[in-house]
Amino acid sequence: MTLFDHAAAERLKAEGMARAAASRPALLAAAQHVAQRLAALHGEVDSDMVAREMEAGGIDYAALGNAAGSVFKNPPEGFRWEWTGGVRTSERVSTHGRVIRVWRLARVEP
Repeated sequence: MTLFDHAAAERLKAEGMARAAASRPALLAAAQHVAQRLAALHGEVDSDMVAREMEAGGIDYAALGNAAGSVFKNPPEGFRWEWTGGVRTSERVSTHGRVIRVWRLARVEP
């Protein structure tokens, strides 16, 4: 493998995300449902909002592990997740204050 190969990097990323998502399908589906509901209520959503909502419902967001990278994948039919261009500093201790993206659901034009 070469040091710089965009196609290989994207392929490996997709493979890794698929493996992580397959390792926790029920928990990931729950997180995706929460993300969709929050986006419908607030217009925008980030992973901290999803984590807070899941915690309030007694579900451990951290148990997603690397599957958390797929929360904003697989939108409901007729929609797609769209990055708003916005970012926020995560407040979760485990994230060490890293920057997280802000997402919205956008209708897919037929």
